[in-house]
Amino acid sequence: MLKSLERSLKHLLSVLLRFLLPRDNGSIPDPKDVRRILVIRQHNQLGDMLCAVPLLRALRLSYKSARISLMASPVNADVMRNNRYVDSHIVYDKRSFTGGGGIHPGRLFTFIMQLRKEKYDIVIVPMTVSVSFTSCLLAFLAGAKIRIGAERIDGKENGSAVFFTRPVELDWRSEPHRHQALRNIDTASELSLPAVNLSSEITLSGEELLEGNSFVVRELAGRKHAVAFHPGAGKVPNRWPAERFADVANLLADRVHARVFVTRGPMDDEPVAGMLSRLHEPPVVVENKPIREVAATLAHMDLVVSNDTGIMHVAAAVGVPVISLFGPTDPHQWAPVGAPHRYVFAGPDITAISAEEVMKHALELLDL
Repeated sequence: MLKSLERSLKHLLSVLLRFLLPRDNGSIPDPKDVRRILVIRQHNQLGDMLCAVPLLRALRLSYKSARISLMASPVNADVMRNNRYVDSHIVYDKRSFTGGGGIHPGRLFTFIMQLRKEKYDIVIVPMTVSVSFTSCLLAFLAGAKIRIGAERIDGKENGSAVFFTRPVELDWRSEPHRHQALRNIDTASELSLPAVNLSSEITLSGEELLEGNSFVVRELAGRKHAVAFHPGAGKVPNRWPAERFADVANLLADRVHARVFVTRGPMDDEPVAGMLSRLHEPPVVVENKPIREVAATLAHMDLVVSNDTGIMHVAAAVGVPVISLFGPTDPHQWAPVGAPHRYVFAGPDITAISAEEVMKHALELLDL
């Protein structure tokens, strides 16, 4: 009921503002004249955030003297901390404005005033899958003269496009396999950004890497290879059968003396339990750790085997070879880009992927 009311109010606001807010069709300023840029990616999806890294990379190359800020949710702001393409981070946590069962307009007003104080020249809202009314509204409230975001996505109108001065038509229906990294960059097409490497990236500190290495070396206990498995995924159709994860893990432990690591998130209890019950020897379970500690651990793996989920993107972003397993989602859009990563796709039913095929890729990537 409340969500339905919220949607209705958002729609009404968008309709009213359509008649009140002018569109600015002025020219895009020269990069050397742009001092501050804000990119808003405030929703929680980890993979979506990391697929936006190439956009940040392209902005940094084009706007070398500009200060680039990123607005993100708490977990994604943590992942993006120290990223070399971003100068500052703004954490957007909706709970801080609506916590305790009430609304705190004073906190929201302070947040907006701090945002406007930065005097951004350009605000960009990359959207590739769905529209975020909140992100579009925040772009408007930031006060930048140039506000860029989707007017329509694959023909579906963005009712919140009224908040943009430079709305962009995004239509990939003739190119349905276009990678999400490129789709993020497409949002800023009017900026004529340079072609860049499409890989994602998490910038870990030397201390984080050292701690991750110490943990992995300690747990290796003399084994030759460290291989991590992530059998979970928030969406059940994205989960490869737990017993096949166990089959591959057992084969690698037996044949190449690999130490098995298993990562577990808050929604992964069932698939992890199913995998653990079939392993020949106890693995190292990586759980209840902040995402940057998990990333630092994965950075010292020789290989990661993962379903199509956030950990797949994290592992690729720290430069580890990843075998990603795909079911109903499109690997051309979402699989990590470039060598040494590989994806396995056998159609919309992920159970059609065999353990033998995954094992073949694993041995090749381990160079065995």
